[in-house]
Amino acid sequence: MREKIILTEWDFSIEKLHYRAKVQVPHTWNVCDETQNYRGRADYSTTVFIDEKMKDKTVTLCFGAVYHTAYVTVNGAFIGQHSGSGYTPFSFDITKAVRFGAENTIEVTADNRPCRNMLPYLKNFDWADDGGLIREVSLLFADHDSIRRMQVSAQITDISGDLCSGYLGLDIAFFDGHKNDQVKLSVSDSKTGEVVLSCDKAIRSNRAEIHFTDLKLWNTDSPNLYHITAETSDDSFTQRIGLRKIKINGNRIFLNNKAVYLTGCEWMPGSHPDHGMAEPAEHSIMRLKQLKDSGCIFTRFHWQQDSSIYDWCDENGLLVQEEIPYWGSPKKAAKKQLEIAKLHADEMLEAHFNHPSIIFWGVGNELGGLFESTKKYVREMVAYFKSKDQTRCVNYVSNTLGFVKGKKDEATLYGDVAMWNEYLGLWHPCNDIPGKILEVNALCKDKPLVITEFGLCEPHFSGGDERRTRILVDNVDFFNDADNIQGYVWFSLNDYRTHVGEQGEGRLKQRVHGSTDLYGNKKPSYDVLCEINKKQTERFRGVYGD
Repeated sequence: MREKIILTEWDFSIEKLHYRAKVQVPHTWNVCDETQNYRGRADYSTTVFIDEKMKDKTVTLCFGAVYHTAYVTVNGAFIGQHSGSGYTPFSFDITKAVRFGAENTIEVTADNRPCRNMLPYLKNFDWADDGGLIREVSLLFADHDSIRRMQVSAQITDISGDLCSGYLGLDIAFFDGHKNDQVKLSVSDSKTGEVVLSCDKAIRSNRAEIHFTDLKLWNTDSPNLYHITAETSDDSFTQRIGLRKIKINGNRIFLNNKAVYLTGCEWMPGSHPDHGMAEPAEHSIMRLKQLKDSGCIFTRFHWQQDSSIYDWCDENGLLVQEEIPYWGSPKKAAKKQLEIAKLHADEMLEAHFNHPSIIFWGVGNELGGLFESTKKYVREMVAYFKSKDQTRCVNYVSNTLGFVKGKKDEATLYGDVAMWNEYLGLWHPCNDIPGKILEVNALCKDKPLVITEFGLCEPHFSGGDERRTRILVDNVDFFNDADNIQGYVWFSLNDYRTHVGEQGEGRLKQRVHGSTDLYGNKKPSYDVLCEINKKQTERFRGVYGD
């Protein structure tokens, strides 16, 4: 048995500002008029009655994310601290602190001051630093011997048309630890509910494996999904999955054994001035639809998103790179950054392993890719992710590839896909953009290259949306002359809120970098993006077929 209570109503206060309010969580104080410029500690408190009938259950306090450090107490007892990452989910077992048949007080202190012991580091990142309980907070009640989570890894051995065969590896975690047991497994179509596979298996050290044949593949055009249910003698647990195979072969990217060109665009969440990083689902979905409607099949997130975002991507066939928000600094990755990055990786894998839309993990963005220490960091993080997940590629995004003439060894070349933020003639002065693109293309040899950012940032650069459109049209044309380039990410879908923005103040501080504004209103370059993506898809199919 599982029961979930979502905790939405909280008392909020900032002692330093003598500010108090009743708020709805998810919440950030950095979009409120009185507190929009505050960086520091803030307190949240709520009470919840927990019925006596729950006394034999495990009680887990679950946080979707707290930016960036959280200190948690229950009924005055310190429960724990979460730090190092402000965008990954975490939880605490609070069973021993709960008063059953009584009101319980939960208090959380959130702190969004710049910090060295986390990623992103200090102020070195380019998005909003909104503090607060920015995602859902809930209580989960479960039997002690019930299933806590189930990771499903698909090894696809054969593909025939839109069907595949192979093995499903199940890693099942229980609230009370390890278990050997019998489990009944069933796989059903997520739309029709039809059971397509059922069998009994033995769990050994919390693991089981089943063979499947002729199940539908998940892809960008047909995002087929299944529910897999595990039934033990004491419990039943269901997880949604999709079956897909991502592979790199030479300078090509293959999805389900078919070459794929990653027409992409990046959306910067947390940018609606009324909501910030506590954006409601309907606004996020509107943005995701804009990505998909533009003809994009790929996006990247500089920082980890809520599972509901990946649910939508799963359901609508949008490919994703989810990244550790190690952005910009320290340029020379040190032991501390490696330690924190591994904690990020563990929480990403715990929360998002089963999302078929996530095809790439990213380990950093715009670091010192020519430094040996950063190359070592990338190698180690690629190996760390792959030791725990062999179904995805792992990459690092560079802005220094080809930066020094004759320098061929660069950190992004240690990932599965070379990734380059291009900005030639803008952040990177250049008199021969097509020639430089071909030069960088040559550095990648037989590795696919994806242009992970290109676009125009105002007011740092002039020209407005007319120049933005010209950059989009011209540069995609240049990309087509480089045989290793297998995709691009237009940056960005939207103007975005950021604490380093050159325009606006407070909650309106932003970078004008998008083909839509902060609220989602489209600029002329959005329509051009739609046209370009359509032409690019047709061009690629003309070369490689369907």
